[in-house]
Order: sequence, then C-alpha cells, then structure tokens
Amino acid sequence: MDNDYWQLKRKDTGNIVQLPQDMRWLDEFDWSRVAQAAPQRTLSGGLVIQQGVKLNGRPVTLGGDWVWINRSDLLALRDWSDTPELEMELTHYDGRKFDVTFRLHDAALARIEPVQYATPEIGSDKYTVTINLMTI
Repeated sequence: MDNDYWQLKRKDTGNIVQLPQDMRWLDEFDWSRVAQAAPQRTLSGGLVIQQGVKLNGRPVTLGGDWVWINRSDLLALRDWSDTPELEMELTHYDGRKFDVTFRLHDAALARIEPVQYATPEIGSDKYTVTINLMTI
C-alpha cells in the first residue's frame, strides 16, 4: 500500500490528519528494543549485565524543514495534544502501522514556524513543525 502521505488517526473519534510523504521519521534508527541497566561489578570481580526487551516507548519524531503542513492540520494536532491519554494510529506511507501517543514530556509539537515567502503579501497558512510521538 503506497500513499502520498502519512496518516495520523485518533482511535476515539476516527478523525484523521494527513501529513506529507516528505515528512521524515527523524529518529527511526536511534532506538533499540533491548534495554540494558548499567553493568555492575560483583565482589569477585565479575560483571552482572541485566537486559530485557522494551514493549513500547519507541520515539517517533516526524519533521523536516522542507515539509509544510496547513494551519488547519497544525491546529487539529495542537487540539489533539491537549487530550489526556489520547491513542492514535500512525500509518507510514509504505503501509506500516504504529499505535502512538504524543510525547508530552518532550513537547508534543516543537519548532513550529510559519513558512516565509519571498513575497510577503502572499501570506501563508503553511507551517513547519516537528511532531513528537512514541509507540504504546
């Protein structure tokens, strides 16, 4: 299933915001499913290493300075970020799906900037934004 956009869908209402395909998953390869505590030395000099598999919490940071979204979509996302315990389904344009929520501890929406046109009288309802999500 190839689409021209990412799709973020609220699980409670079914409302959808479509995001451009040019938006990139900035930290896609920065995460590991394996968690590891700091190694500890035993009295005999051995090393104890504790590891486990993370069940969720993978960061999904969507952004790109070259990606513009409409003000109406930005306002919808801003409104959604004020909904406690909101669960959403993120569909990648290549068909992958992820259950996500906003990473409110990092600011759900960051680096919000209106697009500056060379001709100021045109005005803009386009914005750049970084969307901070995590898997649940």
